[in-house]
Amino acid sequence: MPDEAAAPVAKSVAQHIAFADPQWRTRADVPADVVAHETEVFCAQTLEEGKPEAALPKFVEGRMNGFYKENVLEEQALAQDSKTTVAKHVAATGGNVLDFARVKVGA
Repeated sequence: MPDEAAAPVAKSVAQHIAFADPQWRTRADVPADVVAHETEVFCAQTLEEGKPEAALPKFVEGRMNGFYKENVLEEQALAQDSKTTVAKHVAATGGNVLDFARVKVGA
């Protein structure tokens, strides 16, 4: 991607990261123990709500998708345009996110 096109996209993604505090870049980056823990929690919640056990996998899958949308950078709704994801915003300009870091100063 040419530098003049990359700068505004990089700036909007950096602003998004500062705002949304993503924990991981992609689903593949989420540690297996975190996935297992969240799956277990969502299973318990779903059963406590009285949902049918036969439908448990679908409910848990939906809740896991929500977890990813909240915590995975590429799946988060872009802060400046909630109708698109960060991945789609970056890909529209021919780029991709290789990695990111978020630094928090103070409390």
